[in-house]
Order: sequence, then C-alpha cells, then structure tokens
Amino acid sequence: MHHEYNDKISHMKECMQKKNKLTGLLKQTEQDLIREKLQLNKLLNEYEKEYQDVLNLETISTTSLFYTILGNKEEQLKKEKQEALKAKLKYDQCKHDVEFLVDETKELVDELSEIEVCESEYEELINKKMEIISIEDEETNAQLKKLIKRKENIHANIKEVDEAIKAGEDALETVEKTIKALNDAEDWGVWDLVGGGLFTTIVKHNHIDIARKYAEEAQRQLGKFKREISDINMVTNFEINVGSFETFADYFFDGLIYDWVVQSEIGKSLDSVKNTKNHIDRAMSKLYEEKVTEEFLLQQTEEQIRTIIEKA
Repeated sequence: MHHEYNDKISHMKECMQKKNKLTGLLKQTEQDLIREKLQLNKLLNEYEKEYQDVLNLETISTTSLFYTILGNKEEQLKKEKQEALKAKLKYDQCKHDVEFLVDETKELVDELSEIEVCESEYEELINKKMEIISIEDEETNAQLKKLIKRKENIHANIKEVDEAIKAGEDALETVEKTIKALNDAEDWGVWDLVGGGLFTTIVKHNHIDIARKYAEEAQRQLGKFKREISDINMVTNFEINVGSFETFADYFFDGLIYDWVVQSEIGKSLDSVKNTKNHIDRAMSKLYEEKVTEEFLLQQTEEQIRTIIEKA
C-alpha cells in the first residue's frame, strides 16, 4: 500500500512539475519566436532596397552562395559585398529558426493540453499517506508532511536537470560535428579559390557546407538548451551564463566570411565554435554538480523521513 501511494504521489508531483515546466518553456519559446520574427522583418526591411535580390537568392550550397554574392577576389574585399553575404546568411538562419520555433510551440501546446489537473490530487494523496502512517503528534506530523513534499520536489528537480543535460549533450554533439567539418576542410590547407585541382576544391567546400548546416542546427539546439537551463531552480550557488549561446551563429558567420576573404583558410570560424564548445562544457559541469547536490539532498531527506517513521 505504501509503495502504491508513493508511486502515485511521485507521478502527481512529476505531473505538476511538468505542467509548470511546459508553461514556462512555452512562454520562453513564444518570446523567442516573437524575437526571431521581428529579426526576420528587420532583415527584410533593412536590406529591402539594397539586398532584396540577395535575400531572395536560392543557392545550392554555402560555396555557391559565397561565389555568387562575393564574386571574384577583388570584389570579395568590398565591405558592402561582405555585408550582403552576412545579410543572406543571417536571413536564412533566422527563417529556419522561425520554422523550428513554430513547430516547438505547437508541440508544447499539444503536450500541455494532454496534462490533467494534478495539484488537488497530489495534496489529497499526501493527506491519505499521512493517514496510513498515522502519527498522532501534530508537530511531527507537519514535519513529516513537509519532508515528503520536499522529497518529491527534489526528485522532480533532478528530472529537470536531467532534461537540461540531455539538451546540452545534443547541442555539444552538433557543435563537435561542426568542429570536425571545419577541421576536415582545414586539413586541405589554404583554400584554392583561383585555380588548382577541381576535385580537391569540391571536397574542401563540401566540408564548409556541412559545417554551416551543423552550425545552424547547433544554434537552434543552443536555444533549447538555454530555455531548459533557465527553467531550473538551482540549489547550488552557480549561475550558468547562456548569453553567448544566442550569438553563436553571428560569430560563426563573421568568422566564416573573414576566413574566406582575408585568411583564405579556416581560423576565426573554428575559434568561435571551439569557444562555444568551452561554454557548453562549463555549463554541463555545473549541471552535473547540481545533479550530485540534488541527489545528496534527496538521500538526506529520505533518511530524515525514515527516522521519523521508525520512531513513531
């Protein structure tokens, strides 16, 4: 009987926590969607006269996009050409982000609609459990009830941290794939933009195209990671800095254009991705430490509950 109530109480607490989390995530996702839509409109308005043809340009790959907008080596050095390319890269990223966030919002709304009201049932189950344990002393009874609620709260928090860790691992995996693609391109040495072997050039540029696709995906996953982290009530004194996650793609595009035009080799873009990887690693370390702390508190609370029940 005890186990049956324990399972029901845990389920109700998880239901409450999930409901709160989904509501919070939905609010943040909707805010991010509004921000991205405004950014998309801003890009269209800013570049409507000068770069509208660029924003409407459909290209097969990153390489063809660079060649089409930048043109020959002499044209590539012109600032307005580089700005046009950055506008196109940002526009594509923003458009894809909006599509992703629309889907994410719909999923959250659907998930929320499936959750029943669980707060009243949770309180009822706690009270029934207290009746089963049957401790006459009111003060001890109140203390035990408080501890049981704390235990369920910690248990639900651990689940939140696990979900944030999963989102971080997804982002980290994609960032590492971006690094690998850039390294594969770098292994070919200096970019041959003028002449040389056609096969070698195609292979190099293929890696750059793959890197850009991964970088776009990483930006969306970093947004999800940021939302997951901001939903956690940290019991440790750590603050996880997520500000740099929002600008990941911006720095990546800047680096890619600089590498293409100025250095003719991979450098800045690779540095920007490695820098983001370091930020993710630091965030993950803090989340792992948070989980260890929460698990210790859970163990401590369960021990306190056992002690009270054994003495009753």
